[in-house]
Amino acid sequence: MIKLTEDATNQITTQIKASGGEADPVRIAVTKHASHKGFQYLMGFDKQNDNDSIYDVRGVKLIVHNDLLDVVNGMEIDFVEVEGEDSQFIFKNPNDPTYKAPTE
Repeated sequence: MIKLTEDATNQITTQIKASGGEADPVRIAVTKHASHKGFQYLMGFDKQNDNDSIYDVRGVKLIVHNDLLDVVNGMEIDFVEVEGEDSQFIFKNPNDPTYKAPTE
């Protein structure tokens, strides 16, 4: 299913602690990007709905709408520093038409 790197897990856990330790699960949402053929990824704390599946990944509860299960299967979420003090979550999804697998 979905994988979280250690850095992504640590960042989400930090955000949960900052909210007082009581947070809803993290929703992973995927939409088609309007300006190119790839996907746009969103995530945030949300309540589980009837049409969702919930997963415990490295101690973090993730929810995904059932219609997106094939789209997110095999995806890895990482948290990286980009420039200076900027950082962001990165979604590595082999199901995304614009995904380029790392070369060894």
